[in-house]
Amino acid sequence: MKKTIITLFSIFLSLTGYSIEPPYKVGEEYTYKINYGVINAGYAKLSVKDLNKGIYTFEGKGWSNWTFDNFFKVRDTYTSYYDYIEKKPVRFVRDVNEGGYTIKQDYNFNIKENKVKTKKGEYKIFDNFQDMLSAFYYSRSVSKDKILNDSIISLNIFMDEEEYAMGIKYIGEEIVETKLGTIKCMVFVPTLQEGRIFKDEESMKIWISDDNNRSLIKVETKVLIGTIKVMLNSVKNVNI
Repeated sequence: MKKTIITLFSIFLSLTGYSIEPPYKVGEEYTYKINYGVINAGYAKLSVKDLNKGIYTFEGKGWSNWTFDNFFKVRDTYTSYYDYIEKKPVRFVRDVNEGGYTIKQDYNFNIKENKVKTKKGEYKIFDNFQDMLSAFYYSRSVSKDKILNDSIISLNIFMDEEEYAMGIKYIGEEIVETKLGTIKCMVFVPTLQEGRIFKDEESMKIWISDDNNRSLIKVETKVLIGTIKVMLNSVKNVNI
């Protein structure tokens, strides 16, 4: 009976475009260097901290370096508690301090009823919901065949007391030179609802390794003056 249930579960996951084993694991850690033009502005870190009763703990941190601290100090922490079987978050905590501007959020998601409770109230949300951090790990688990067939990974992100329909559009492949070597990547562009791109198709690009890790390798975002580049700097407990 147990074997039958596992087999049916495996078939379900293959049909929906997901693998049984996630491409991430407890203990993995990625560190990124953030540049504004040629200036090193700071660093970011993505890590998987824990797995308890099917719930992963994801953490994202960002901080400015000592030079930028003098005029715009950044200390950001995002934590997502994610149910891998349901492919949804159960809790999201955001603690942001950017130049003295602070945000503290604590969202508790009810997966069965598609609701989220915040300090400001309770909201009904769509079924395919994610938080700001879990959206990345959700996308990493989508099979490449599904990405190639559908072109866009669709999801809804709940942030700042609102839900946003989003997509991650696959636009091709590219080889990226990093400190850790040459890495073949899939390239994506985030989209807003109704197919609108963040300004244009060159505004933001995301490079994800085309391997079993599905590692975030590089991000480039165009701003009013110049470009912000996020580049993989080091890894821990990951074979690149």
